[in-house]
Amino acid sequence: MKNIFTIIIAGLLTGCVHTLDKNISEYHRVSRLISLNDSKEYVLSILEPTQPKKTSYRKAMESYLEGEDVIEIYYARSLRQPDGLTTDDEFTPYKFQNGKLIAIGWETLKVTKTQGQTSDSQTTIVQPAPIIIY
Repeated sequence: MKNIFTIIIAGLLTGCVHTLDKNISEYHRVSRLISLNDSKEYVLSILEPTQPKKTSYRKAMESYLEGEDVIEIYYARSLRQPDGLTTDDEFTPYKFQNGKLIAIGWETLKVTKTQGQTSDSQTTIVQPAPIIIY
């Protein structure tokens, strides 16, 4: 019984990864339809259908004011590292100013992005030292 449960869970998890990979492939197919100066509504109508539904696979849109301008950054899932982490290098940022696309990519944001690390198949568990209270 335990083995059947394990097989079912493994199948479900594999399905999630397959769907994510399919989303990413679709993103790469349609992303070339987008150009600088396109409206935010148009860009999101192209990108949103390609993005995973599961929120843990997404990155929330950011927005702020820069002087009188409204700046919004939409992060499209464009890559998957098989490390079990969701990091910045798995997304492509789309930067909008007052509803128009003004930049695509991390270089334009001038920020440090987090990156996933490749890992071997072995898992290392580190146990913290016990806390002793006198």
